[in-house]
Amino acid sequence: MQLPLFSEVRLTTDLPNYNLTKGCSAIIVEHCKNQQEEGYLLELLNENGQGYTIIAVTSNQIEPINSYYNITETAR
Repeated sequence: MQLPLFSEVRLTTDLPNYNLTKGCSAIIVEHCKNQQEEGYLLELLNENGQGYTIIAVTSNQIEPINSYYNITETAR
């Protein structure tokens, strides 16, 4: 399942090459795909919600935040 552009996500793993830890917030700015797997370019957000760098990750290194992908609606 491909996440939509501009979705807010968080890292599910530490990325020591980028000096980032699990839970860091980011925004999807581009979809990437090679022959083996799907990935994303992310704009990382600082503690004030400001973007400060762009990194590449695989789809299993992120999860959606505040998205219809992880919110279950209750019947009324």
